[in-house]
Amino acid sequence: MDVLALMNEKVFLGQEFLTWLWYVSEEMGSVQLADGRLVDVLLGERLVLGPVQGQEGTRVTVKGRETSLAEARQALRRGKLVESLRLGLMIDGEEYWLTLEAAELGLKALKLPPTAPGGGAPEGLEGLVLERISLVDAALRGLEGLLMVFLTQRLADEKGGELWAALKAWAAGRQVEE
Repeated sequence: MDVLALMNEKVFLGQEFLTWLWYVSEEMGSVQLADGRLVDVLLGERLVLGPVQGQEGTRVTVKGRETSLAEARQALRRGKLVESLRLGLMIDGEEYWLTLEAAELGLKALKLPPTAPGGGAPEGLEGLVLERISLVDAALRGLEGLLMVFLTQRLADEKGGELWAALKAWAAGRQVEE
């Protein structure tokens, strides 16, 4: 099987991960990673839902802070999953904003926390570059940690049991029975 065919076959995983991130942002607020760090998850100003991989249908796009998520929730209830979203992550007191795409499970945009000005000296510029590299690394490690938490829950049993029960109840607007 070639790489493109494999990616197309597994695109549902990206949709499920992004839908789970939306759920986390509303229901849990934060996730503890395997390394013990706590990551706060914030839903941004853009959310695109589409049909589950392999199905036909329209897309729903929600933009802006004032926009109600009612239309997106309705699409979720109809079986659509998140294809793209803008997401904020608070990691170690730093705020990162990312745009994620489900199809490639990829990062489309990344806004880093502000860094101290490096001044005009070459040493200052080198320090600034190293600090930015460190911030990119922290964001990617945080995102990877979230993916690992999701996969652990998703693969807990054949159907992801508790995870799917929680997601379905959330999508329907109900509380999960414990």
